[in-house]
Amino acid sequence: MAPRSRHSTPAPARARTNARSHARTEAGAPSAAQAKGAGNAGAEAREVEWQLTAPDLAVVRRWLEQHARLDSLSIEPLPAQQLHDTYLDTGDWRILRAGFALRLREKGGHPEATLKGLRSARDDVADRREITEPLSGRGAKALARAAGPVGSRVRDVAGIKPLRTLFEVRTSRQRFAVRRRDCGADVGEIALDEARFSRGDGHRRPMVLTRVELEAVGPDSAPLERLEEQLRCECALHRATENKFAVGLRSASLEPPRDARPGREAEQPPAVMDAATRAGDFAAATLQQLLREWQANEPAARLGEGPEALHKLRVAGRRMDTVLNLFRSCLPAGLAKSRPTLKALVGALGGVRDADIRLQSVSAFRNGLPDGNRPALDPLVRYLESERDRARVAMLRALDAKPARHWLDTLPDQLARAAAATASASSRNTAALTVVPDLIRKRYRQLCKCAGRLTPDSSMREFHKARIRAKKLRYAVEVVAPTYAKPADRMIATLQKLQSRLGTQHDADVLARYLAQLAAHPPADFTAATLFMMGRMAQLNAAEAARLGRRIEKAWRKLRGRRWSALRSRMQALRDDTRRRNKKISPARHGAGESGKPASVGSRGRHAGASTGGNGRLPGAATVWLSPHAGGH
Repeated sequence: MAPRSRHSTPAPARARTNARSHARTEAGAPSAAQAKGAGNAGAEAREVEWQLTAPDLAVVRRWLEQHARLDSLSIEPLPAQQLHDTYLDTGDWRILRAGFALRLREKGGHPEATLKGLRSARDDVADRREITEPLSGRGAKALARAAGPVGSRVRDVAGIKPLRTLFEVRTSRQRFAVRRRDCGADVGEIALDEARFSRGDGHRRPMVLTRVELEAVGPDSAPLERLEEQLRCECALHRATENKFAVGLRSASLEPPRDARPGREAEQPPAVMDAATRAGDFAAATLQQLLREWQANEPAARLGEGPEALHKLRVAGRRMDTVLNLFRSCLPAGLAKSRPTLKALVGALGGVRDADIRLQSVSAFRNGLPDGNRPALDPLVRYLESERDRARVAMLRALDAKPARHWLDTLPDQLARAAAATASASSRNTAALTVVPDLIRKRYRQLCKCAGRLTPDSSMREFHKARIRAKKLRYAVEVVAPTYAKPADRMIATLQKLQSRLGTQHDADVLARYLAQLAAHPPADFTAATLFMMGRMAQLNAAEAARLGRRIEKAWRKLRGRRWSALRSRMQALRDDTRRRNKKISPARHGAGESGKPASVGSRGRHAGASTGGNGRLPGAATVWLSPHAGGH
């Protein structure tokens, strides 16, 4: 295996122009009409390809030679190729988590880098994104210098993490062009590949894969699809069940984490507390799961091609902060002291999110204008795009900062030590079900203090404070929701409605004030028409914020009525039951299950530290993983 090479650049070089990324998001990926050759010039295309297993390539070769003219198509041989591919990723699989395989290819003395999408848009054929950029040299060092669509994306996703070689493939390829007989236009290309994969399991002989690939070139893939069906039937071929990247990983004995794979399964639901669950154990296990969610979503958020991953990453960070705050007395002091680092990261993510909201709001307003009025807002859109670029650079710098990376890299060990330390502190040995009700009540009272004073004439600052309190209560209830079942789910749904209305009001007010401040000191390219439209938009958003302020009371009444009463009763009932159960356990058997056996040691010794095993139990408890709608016990 080739040695690792560091792949990093100064943060400002990581920012791609937002106009390009925004265009990708709005317009979607290019169609199949963008030929594969366009990718070689440093562009993005869609690869539409049929992959067939072929035990004997000679049979296929003879069939193609015998069918040089087939209906309206002609099949013509092309020069053979010798390909040398090297697949790379970071040690924590960031490229894979972002949805791509990174390939460096040497073809006829011309090196290139390609990001191949791993998710197909169709089930019957590989229909995936393919982004290719020519390189000035060979290897990862040349990729590190690349400033095109592949190099910039890899720098964004990998950050300071070095790239490593996963495996190498050497392919002998025989090619055939498929053209229309009437006009000679290319329809596609057929490749007969004999690929030899490097082995990582001690075998000297490489793994050999023989395969036939049919790749569409033009916008109409129907003729090639009919050819594939005929070739498959008459040559007794079968469609491949895995792509070359998956075969290469298997050949190198590499198995990515489950949450890094395309189409990954949903996260395991949070732990359900029972009478034996200790507060410190529950907090550590919940933080472990949230850390996995962070690791799964950070690469796609760094890539910046859509808002979903950034939103998920931000939510994971906020929930981690909620757990650290709620259970700070049940966790080692070192973990609680890490909150400022986490809050700084969440703040950097929020800067990009705020820029996205402004850009989306202005774009939506612009699209609603008559065609003749839309150009007036173009200078504002360009300014907001550049502002978002700056926010992304700041976010990537924050994520790659030494304190942040050190904390994220060492957090798993800290959580393992946290669980081991629970037995040494009585506050951490406290049953979680006796602690949580007071923690939830405290946040509910804080919300009541703010929301109970709201009137339609309240200031936006008061509405904003209530929104923050509602959000903190919602995150706290979400952490423990699987234990309290329906009462918690209904409370969360009501909190979401309240938070949504307060959030929409907040966004409208912030945008109105932002536009007014920007208009007071506008950039040089802002015209009078631009400023007029900005004033009009600011006025509409200020009016919307005032209107929404009058709709808060209804959502608040539902929250403080039956929803809260049901949750409070459920929490109290489980706490009383826990106290009764724990009184029956003698101090000498503290931490044991109801049978008297230490709950942290199963029949097979499954528990170690704070990690959760395949059975989903928490150490030192009889807790099991249940669905969010399961019962409390």
